[in-house]
Amino acid sequence: MTKKILYIVNSSEYFLSHRSEIAVEVKKQGFEVHVASPKDQFKKELESLGFFHHQINLSRSGKRVLSEIKTVIDLFKVLINIRPDLTHLITIKPVIYGGVLCFLLGIRGVVCAIPGLGYSYISEGIKASIFRFILSFLFRIAFFNKSLKVIFQNKDDINTISKASNLDQKKVVLIKGSGVNLDKFSYKTLPTKGKAIISMASRLQRDKGVIEFFQAAEILKERRHDVEFNFIGSLDSNYASVITENELIKWKRKNVVNFLGHRDDIESLFQKSSIIVLPSYREGFPKVLQEAAACGRAVITSDVPGCRDAIKEGLTGVLVNPKDPFDLAEKIDYLLSNTVILIEMGLEARKFAEKEFSIERVIKKHLEVYQDISR
Repeated sequence: MTKKILYIVNSSEYFLSHRSEIAVEVKKQGFEVHVASPKDQFKKELESLGFFHHQINLSRSGKRVLSEIKTVIDLFKVLINIRPDLTHLITIKPVIYGGVLCFLLGIRGVVCAIPGLGYSYISEGIKASIFRFILSFLFRIAFFNKSLKVIFQNKDDINTISKASNLDQKKVVLIKGSGVNLDKFSYKTLPTKGKAIISMASRLQRDKGVIEFFQAAEILKERRHDVEFNFIGSLDSNYASVITENELIKWKRKNVVNFLGHRDDIESLFQKSSIIVLPSYREGFPKVLQEAAACGRAVITSDVPGCRDAIKEGLTGVLVNPKDPFDLAEKIDYLLSNTVILIEMGLEARKFAEKEFSIERVIKKHLEVYQDISR
């Protein structure tokens, strides 16, 4: 009988951009590929790749009890109906709910992918501490399955979750990022005509450092007239750290940053840019920084888990203090004033991407994990 692999993820769009190439390769090896994710406009695209899609109720940040119960019921039904030979759970909620269910149902061959700890581990206060305590307990159950591997993208996350859940280190796998198509994101020389473009690409969320990016742009536009700022990405209302539509309207009126919305030509926009920035508060291993490196662009990012792992400090980019728009503005100004350094960083960034970030490398590592679990 044909073996079946089930991916459970909180967004079809995220799966297509971060995991689909792995799934395509698995399908080539004879697996029947199933994807369980919430309803959205990407169902047909998944099916066009030969995958079977299963609609589930799953909110990335929601905490309403009835909605969460509905999520667990949906996942239970999917697991029972498919009875996968391999189950790949992606992001925290699918990992916890899916991991617990797989353990209770006796489903073996489970891969848990934690591509960052997100808002739950950024927020502070008593409520956040209590919530993390509950998460730690649930992680312990989710990771109890003997036939299980947990993929992390940086060592800080490994240490945090291992300590919280008493995770067996034999189950831990480190895979840095989700890979980049180095042919699509190709090296281009630094633009020399017109204004220098500083680009940021992410979802419009507070914890991505969007506010700091806007404030840094305001600071620099008062100093120099040879720079332009682009933000690539759309509003994300289904998230705890949300930027409201009213806030976005106010920013647009100031004409400090060009808000380009969702774009499918990220590689072209990066190649036209001089610097890529991501002043995020915490990440797993940001795909945009890998893509920036592949295009040969220097990066400015926060000195926080995930972000600092994606660059070579002083060689492919520079780090800034988190939540500090003044430091961000200073570092942008410094690099723009030192073109030679900017060019050298771009060349080193491309070398770094070729060595560490190729999609082929990431696919190979995932297939090794699948094979290990299957054995």
